[in-house]
Amino acid sequence: METAEYISYRVSDRSFDEVQLRISNELQVNAFNIVFELNIAKALEAVSKSLEKQPLLQNAISIGFCKPSVSYQMVDKSIDTLLYCPLKLVIFQSKDSSEVTVSFLKTPKLSDQADPKKVDEMIEHIISSGLDQ
Repeated sequence: METAEYISYRVSDRSFDEVQLRISNELQVNAFNIVFELNIAKALEAVSKSLEKQPLLQNAISIGFCKPSVSYQMVDKSIDTLLYCPLKLVIFQSKDSSEVTVSFLKTPKLSDQADPKKVDEMIEHIISSGLDQ
């Protein structure tokens, strides 16, 4: 699914752990450093307990990733693109679904100099390649 703001891939034939492993491996194969992996589901589960609500997510992780050459190209075009370093994607699974979703925000055009389309296409390729394995 693609909107003006983000792109999502829905996966129904693989487990959450397999999708996470494939995407992480594909990032590394493409020379990206994984800067962080945040367990969003765990954090939200703690909040839901304190609010006496049901957890919303079965699994959710946010992955921040960086490749110095890509960061340099982005910042060389517009210093404002530092807002997107590191790049980020999320992999999640709702509490009542076996379907796994991989999403990333599209990089907005911050200046006439910077064309974010190339970065978005690169991320799309990495996700597609990881899921096609």
